Amino acid sequence: MSEKLLFSVAGARGIVGRTIDVEVVTRLTLAFCATLPEGEVVVGRDTRPSGEAFACSVIGAVAGSGRDCVDLGIATTPTVEIMTERLGAAGGIIVTASHNPVQWNALKFLDRRGIFISKAEGDKLHAEFVSGRFAHADGLSTGRVKEYAPSADDHIRGILDLDAIDVDRIRKRQFKVVLDCINGAGSVIAPQLLDDLGVHVIELNCESNGDFYRDPEPRPENLGELAERVREEGADLGFACDPDADRLALVDEDGRAVSEEYTLALAVDLVLSRAKGPVVVNVSTSSVVEAIARNYAVDVSRTPVGEAHVVNRMLETGAVIGGEGNGGVIYPELHPGRDAPLGMALVLQLLAERGVSLREQLNKYPPFHIMKEKVGLAGPFQPDAISELVRGLKPTQLDVQDGVKAYFDDGWFHLRVSNTEGLVRVIAEASTEDRAAGHVQTAKEILRASWGNPKT
Repeated sequence: MSEKLLFSVAGARGIVGRTIDVEVVTRLTLAFCATLPEGEVVVGRDTRPSGEAFACSVIGAVAGSGRDCVDLGIATTPTVEIMTERLGAAGGIIVTASHNPVQWNALKFLDRRGIFISKAEGDKLHAEFVSGRFAHADGLSTGRVKEYAPSADDHIRGILDLDAIDVDRIRKRQFKVVLDCINGAGSVIAPQLLDDLGVHVIELNCESNGDFYRDPEPRPENLGELAERVREEGADLGFACDPDADRLALVDEDGRAVSEEYTLALAVDLVLSRAKGPVVVNVSTSSVVEAIARNYAVDVSRTPVGEAHVVNRMLETGAVIGGEGNGGVIYPELHPGRDAPLGMALVLQLLAERGVSLREQLNKYPPFHIMKEKVGLAGPFQPDAISELVRGLKPTQLDVQDGVKAYFDDGWFHLRVSNTEGLVRVIAEASTEDRAAGHVQTAKEILRASWGNPKT
């Protein structure tokens, strides 16, 4: 694990007590407030044990800077995003390390539109943080703190009111769903949303107590308990989200965990069936999205990894749907941000109106096998050196907007430094699992060769 406070488009995160603590959180908040226009700041948090103390520090620092603060308490990342926009706030802060293990925590920063701040704004925040010159209000101008209790209800109502969601149709299907919220922030919204959709919900780890019983990243290898419960209950499918509920993964009716890549694919299929328009995904996302988009004769564009990059491109192009292959669905008709509860409603809508099971729908798509691994940094990540080595493999295309992605006739691999962990992500995809594994191995060999030590 990294011993540095990580700054990226995903905010500032670190290991509690080692690289991030209440003092760092206070300084980050004061620095952020110094970059904002006039107005209040919305604050929410996930359920990890350090979250309450960190949120108190954030709230105190916001008020100490002279601004009013709206405290949402435990709230999902998309809920905080939506409320920042709807309340007309100057910005928002989410206390969450998202999919990172429980010993991590972070601050995510939102502009007045309720979307992640840009790289330029992040650089300005970082400069303020490093400078340590923070303005404090005097005793007569300290900001007020107020709570806003109905934020989850507002989020749910926004989803149910979407034209894409036919509540009666979903209710008539009478889905049975096992829901795994990893005792995170999704626990305060997802059960109620599904109940409003007429779903028979079987709750699994929905206590919002911060007990992350599994690896927080909702990937197939971490969903064994959910898969078993789906089989035991004879459920139609299973839903799993990460601690701040901006990512959603699925388990099919046979109790098979589905690659989180297909959450976005299903949402894209549904939305494009209603409104044709541009689609935006990140460079690591599965090619299944392009396969679906071709059926609707629409274009897909790719950005560097990170919600901020995807959202900015979506707004530039007027995209009707987008997101990231980590289970992050972004549907701007609600709000331009990744949203697991929204993803649940879109998936249920697709299955209800097509009268199919999850597995039946997935079988309609071309076969794509994606593999994701992590490699610890054993040297500097050098895109130029890696690109030069990759060219020797004669790829059909190179994409270097975020690390190095190499395309071949039978698939692709992608090497990039993580925004959220001190490591390199190795992702590969092909039409068969063996070919995808071969691309992963090749990518790792290229990475090691770039460090000058094949045995690393």
